[in-house]
Amino acid sequence: MRLLERINLLAHCSLLCLALTASWNAAAAPDPLLAGCWRAVKIVQSAPDGTRMEDTSGRCTLRFTDDQLASTCATASRPVTSTYRYEIVRPGVYLATMVASTFGTSLVGSSREYEYRVDGDRLTTASQLPATAGAGAGARVETQASRTACP
Repeated sequence: MRLLERINLLAHCSLLCLALTASWNAAAAPDPLLAGCWRAVKIVQSAPDGTRMEDTSGRCTLRFTDDQLASTCATASRPVTSTYRYEIVRPGVYLATMVASTFGTSLVGSSREYEYRVDGDRLTTASQLPATAGAGAGARVETQASRTACP
């Protein structure tokens, strides 16, 4: 291979590596609009059969840091907290992987994508729950939250 061909090949490989690195870094960068604490003012779970459950109690909060998300919901006996690692996988979508939960460990390691939109002090998320064995498509969960002070 001639020297000029080698230089061109090296240049093309270098540009490809830079492009891949840049796109990976952009996908993994946290969204500063998510950072902080949010109180869920409305959670709607819609089942594939059309039934809906709605919670407007405000008992659940989310706390986003650079790469971690903590979800805490007050219950009659004690708060339940689940911790996730999350990353922005494309604009308006983050992938959350559960790393711990005070409720149980059966979902630790599971991941789910969430569509999200921040509009000032309002956060809207939507996600499709995984299907249960033999039940086909899972429920869709939509949450509306308002920014709140972190404890």
